[in-house]
Amino acid sequence: MPAVALPGPLTSTDVAEGIRTRGYALAPGTGFDTGWGADAFPRLVRAYEDLEPDAYLADGGAYRFRRHVRFLHRAADGAVLRPEPPGPYFQSAEVNPFAGGSPRWFAPAGPEVRDNPFLHRLLLHGASVFSGLAGAEPGRGLDWEIDVHLVRIRARAEEHGLPSPEGVHRDGFDYIALHLIGRTGVTGGRSIVCDPEGRELERPLLAAPMDSLYADDRRILHGTEPVLVDPAAGRTAGYRDMLLTSYRRTS
Repeated sequence: MPAVALPGPLTSTDVAEGIRTRGYALAPGTGFDTGWGADAFPRLVRAYEDLEPDAYLADGGAYRFRRHVRFLHRAADGAVLRPEPPGPYFQSAEVNPFAGGSPRWFAPAGPEVRDNPFLHRLLLHGASVFSGLAGAEPGRGLDWEIDVHLVRIRARAEEHGLPSPEGVHRDGFDYIALHLIGRTGVTGGRSIVCDPEGRELERPLLAAPMDSLYADDRRILHGTEPVLVDPAAGRTAGYRDMLLTSYRRTS
């Protein structure tokens, strides 16, 4: 995989400072540079029209669709991400009592996602921020395993969409970054941010494309309110599309 030439800051938000001081940071989508890479961001958005049903919903629901890809990033390789062959995703039952405890095989992401320059830039930005927070020397990074999930939550009149059926939780990684790709015809879906004891800190609404929540997964619990069809939209179904990324340090 060739290196990605990074043109400058990806977001105007100081993500590292937010995480350092309170365990999480909210970054408005208007502060992201989504125009770099020609058609890269629109291609990522279009990929959400080709997700597969999530077969691991313990409540028997049919409201979640997703694809998955895992990347490895070695600091010595510079601005390079290496996609891994399709493989299982695992969370312990302690971390995810709803669907954890056994490997889950999700539909793999295609080349429009795996090779997407905007996605690579976004993930490399996360790796840089999290390396600094984890104690890397200035100008030097750390090695990371990065899981990426494209997730669509569908809401219908007869079935609310549940972005977090497990409730407020940890993901079981070092750091996470959650990015809204889009919302169509829905209400609800506010994020829930809590301290380790479950006390609520904030309930922000990710409403515009690339509105994002970054967090130290060991310091913060997170969840999301149910998503409901918006009666004013005049639709029978609505959608909330998220790009969920999680970082596990490997060096």
